[in-house]
Amino acid sequence: MPLTVIGDVHGQYDRYVKIARKRDFTVQIGDLGFKYGCLGNLDPDCHKIVAGNHDQYDIINEYPHYLGDYGNCSLGGVDFFFYRGAYSIDRQHRTIGIDWWEQEQVGIDQFMKARELYRDTKPDIVLTHDCPESIALMLLEPGQNICQNMTGWALQELFNIHQPKMWRFAHWHRSWRQTIEGTDFRCLNELETEVI
Repeated sequence: MPLTVIGDVHGQYDRYVKIARKRDFTVQIGDLGFKYGCLGNLDPDCHKIVAGNHDQYDIINEYPHYLGDYGNCSLGGVDFFFYRGAYSIDRQHRTIGIDWWEQEQVGIDQFMKARELYRDTKPDIVLTHDCPESIALMLLEPGQNICQNMTGWALQELFNIHQPKMWRFAHWHRSWRQTIEGTDFRCLNELETEVI
């Protein structure tokens, strides 16, 4: 069965559910939003989410759709490695516990465990919310600077260790694709889908 990857939702729950219901298996790669009632309409054995920086970390663990901080997963016959989170560049305009959570990025201790797992398994497919720092540099608009952060650094470390065949991410609110060092990188725009 094919696996469909879905970009940021940003609270457009009805549109997300409509897309997911038409697919056998989906992974939504971050920024679903701050409410998760829509997940009750989707089978958690078939529809998973990788959290981004605009997700509610106080309650997301209560939902079996949530994959966790990092790990390996097999869904619809597709094996992949996932890693959650990103840095919010607009966090100074957000309110802690309302629309921003300090857990938006994986901590260093968890990253060290993720790195070991990634090194050991050398996955062919990687699904993340953000992307490695070197890829982020390619996505910047003219005059825009990169905001160095834990997630971009961590994902760059993973990419330096092993270059998978495919890496899918969202976060940057645009459609983009390029092959770098043998890895097919693709950024999915808001609610954009791809069958892998």
